[in-house]
Amino acid sequence: MSDLRRLVEMVRESRRRTSDVFPLPDIEGCIDYAITEAAECLDAILRDKRLGDKRNRDKAHDARREWGQCGYMILSALIQMPPEAMNISYTGDESVYDMLLWLCLYQTADDETALPDALQVYVNLCNATGWDDLALMRETCAAFERKHSPETAPVEN
Repeated sequence: MSDLRRLVEMVRESRRRTSDVFPLPDIEGCIDYAITEAAECLDAILRDKRLGDKRNRDKAHDARREWGQCGYMILSALIQMPPEAMNISYTGDESVYDMLLWLCLYQTADDETALPDALQVYVNLCNATGWDDLALMRETCAAFERKHSPETAPVEN
């Protein structure tokens, strides 16, 4: 099984465990949430890089955590699509902006190939930053499960 399919199955199982308490938005809603999480990732990066900017600094931001939540929402959309939707046509870029382009393309042009392509860019960026995509998604699933359904969340080792 490819890493992308393992990510899909990881989130499918997480969503199954939280289905009674954490509703699964429709595909378009998941993509919109993914876009907001990507923006929160960029916000965290800006806070780290631009210390002289005058902006709200009272919230602890973590780019890696926000990126994990972005991937969780992309995968939450993908689990609602037929298996053939995982046929990826694109693999090159590794920036938040490229991923946002693919998500917006899905929303505006109803291009079903854009969603798995966005996931591939997500994984590419994880690799480029040294974040293990599978480990990050395990952490993200566990965090969602602890928050929304602590009685069914896997025990951390």
